Amino acid sequence: MIEDQVDCIVRLHDSRRLLELERCVFSLVGQRHERVHIILATQRFSADEIAGVRAALAPVLALAGAPTLTVANWESATPADARTELLNLGLAAVTGRYVSFLDYDDTLFPEAYELLLARLKTTRAAIAFASVRTVRADVHADFVYVSSHPKPPFAGRGLLDLMRGNFCPIHSYLIDRARLPDGVLRFDTSLVWEEDYDLLLRICACKPADFQALHHVIGDYYFKTDGSNSIWTDDVLSESKKIAYEQVAARIEMRRRLTRVSLEVQRTLLDECEVDARLTLRGLLDLCASHPDDAL
Repeated sequence: MIEDQVDCIVRLHDSRRLLELERCVFSLVGQRHERVHIILATQRFSADEIAGVRAALAPVLALAGAPTLTVANWESATPADARTELLNLGLAAVTGRYVSFLDYDDTLFPEAYELLLARLKTTRAAIAFASVRTVRADVHADFVYVSSHPKPPFAGRGLLDLMRGNFCPIHSYLIDRARLPDGVLRFDTSLVWEEDYDLLLRICACKPADFQALHHVIGDYYFKTDGSNSIWTDDVLSESKKIAYEQVAARIEMRRRLTRVSLEVQRTLLDECEVDARLTLRGLLDLCASHPDDAL
């Protein structure tokens, strides 16, 4: 495990999205934290497509202090949508102590890793959060046009808000894998939506999390009008996706009801007399519902 190295797992499912990938990787080249390793997880790319990706990224990765690059390719024919498998494929290639995620169509600001790493070292938390802003983008054949001004970050103040619903995009946090128990840092491959939220619930149930940098905006999250990057677009209104997402929401609620909260985490929220080794995420939310201060 390489100390001070941030491994950033970038997912790419379509070799035609190289312009967006170049923008994404350029934001990693610009990080003030010097030791960054990019793990590019691709979905069923041919050898020629992988060569094309490497060629497209070569100019920015040749800059002084640029990150190193590893390409990991998901080759299996199944599942058709391998987005969650790509995350686990990336995790299998991790060599550094710190892990982050960034999809090919999003970006980070230069101070992102420097800030989050400082929070982890100061607090000794297992995960540190900041915020990202959202931009609406129209997708064209040769370019992406941002058609509105950036909006404020997603609403949420801390741990209890996160347990209620996800307000933390996948590139808004940094994980210290040295502080996590074995087996926690893995995505549930039965989920293709909310797979990142499911992981956050499991991490934050077992180890302390730091939310003190939420007032810092460290990147951009692109809502694309063609529906290619997220269910949270106009396309979500389709009946089939609505039904599918309701099923995912039920799975997430089951996670809350089955996942126990460690005593270490409980003591950051509760009086000692309320701590209970059997307490689940749902039980903790119910117990804290009457507390006036839920900013943790």
